[in-house]
Amino acid sequence: MLTLFTYLLASMIVVPYIMTVVIYLVAKAITKRKWKGIHIAVNWTTVFYILAVLVAFQVIFAQQLVGIILIILLSLLSFIIIIQWKKQSEVVFKKAFRFFWRLCFLLFNVLYIILILVGIVQKAV
Repeated sequence: MLTLFTYLLASMIVVPYIMTVVIYLVAKAITKRKWKGIHIAVNWTTVFYILAVLVAFQVIFAQQLVGIILIILLSLLSFIIIIQWKKQSEVVFKKAFRFFWRLCFLLFNVLYIILILVGIVQKAV
């Protein structure tokens, strides 16, 4: 049972697109709304994209980036909060974090695609 759980967790980390589609389909079936399903899928699978980028970078370049990624993420959240404070003179953390989380999804999704292409090119050459 533990082995099955380990394989399931590893596949969720390695292939986050499958998790995104599965969570989207389940959320869409439950909420009966397409955009709500998309938002739920994005919110729940962002962690898998972050972990997938960390694993892919470790496999391709044999480097750990956990600390650097954490510093970048905290800096990005700080930047978003400062921008919100400058524009609205009031910080709404829920709104800032929601924007940050969706931006992380897009950023790590693109990074994942780039790392997959780099890995394919590196193994082909």
